Amino acid sequence: MPTEVISLFQRLNAPFPYTEYHYDSFGDRCYISGQSITERLNLVLGVGYWKYEGLYDTEKIIQDPGGKNSRVKIYVQFSFFNSELKEWITFIDAGSEQIKSGMHEGDATKSAITDGMKKCASRLGVGSDLYKGLITWDKHQQIIIVPQHYKHYYHDIGWITETPPSSQPQSPNRRTSNKSELTDKLKSRQSALASQIKATWQELAGSLDGFDEWYAKKRSEQVSDQQIMNLLQKRLRQKQITATA
Repeated sequence: MPTEVISLFQRLNAPFPYTEYHYDSFGDRCYISGQSITERLNLVLGVGYWKYEGLYDTEKIIQDPGGKNSRVKIYVQFSFFNSELKEWITFIDAGSEQIKSGMHEGDATKSAITDGMKKCASRLGVGSDLYKGLITWDKHQQIIIVPQHYKHYYHDIGWITETPPSSQPQSPNRRTSNKSELTDKLKSRQSALASQIKATWQELAGSLDGFDEWYAKKRSEQVSDQQIMNLLQKRLRQKQITATA
């Protein structure tokens, strides 16, 4: 009996592939997409054995006292079927989403409901390391840092061939010996990212007109390439949503 419970929790709490961890520069946080959470719940609990819904009568628009964009807050009811008790277990948590520039309130509500679902899922163990602050963003290297034990899990399961960055500190000698290699990797990454930024701008605007001036302005404002890329991708998604609406 205890073994089965632990096994279920471990399956729910297992690390996600490194590439599924993302960084949101707008909210300054690391996150896992709602789709990834859904797939984990379907895999472990089974399709049809869990569900969630937004409790729309609890929805509120909260004004930020600091002058930032308002937030949508809504409570979400999450239920899953306990096969041992033969009954549904239900609990409730709050989700929220900032109403970003160009975002409709309805879209913010949908994101807030997804946020609430993810918080509920974390209470079962899914992505709980994110809420514990164990997965962080390294602003200097522009990479996501995962806990040390993740690399052993990745190696054992055969998901990746290269060890992802971990939060275990390196010795001074190790850091010195890797300095040149890290510099080369960062240069290569920055070059590739710059190309992606330009391509995304062209897809968004239809041409490269005005790109150089806009990019130079953003860099002068101390906005990193990764933050610029995140901004362009967000605008592109908004454009695609508008086009299909």
